[in-house]
Amino acid sequence: MSNKTTYQASCHCGAVRFRFRSEEITKGCRCNCSICVRKGIVTSAAYLPPEDLEQIEGTSSLALYQFGDKDVNHHFCRTCGICPFVTVAAVPPTYGGTAKPGYYRINLGCVESLDVYALDIEIIDGRSL
Repeated sequence: MSNKTTYQASCHCGAVRFRFRSEEITKGCRCNCSICVRKGIVTSAAYLPPEDLEQIEGTSSLALYQFGDKDVNHHFCRTCGICPFVTVAAVPPTYGGTAKPGYYRINLGCVESLDVYALDIEIIDGRSL
């Protein structure tokens, strides 16, 4: 049985707020694909299933951006531009990880009281997917 903690998160302006359940966050992930490099975000190392996202407030404030193969949905706030999370749209055939359509990766910079710079950060090669 896993011990999951409930975390609170929001975009910069607060228009989008959400709660999610996860194992204790001790590491993050940076992707080297073109959009992630430009966004500069650190995401959750683990993909979260949809049932672990407990509540999203302000869904009407969210917009969606996709590019290339459109395998990832980049959600961002229409007001402040922050990407609070991404969702998997399709799993690339060359990907060997645990991603499934509908799963989330959280922008850890949006998580309240979490020091992103204190986490171990893994670099993933999204550019090659």
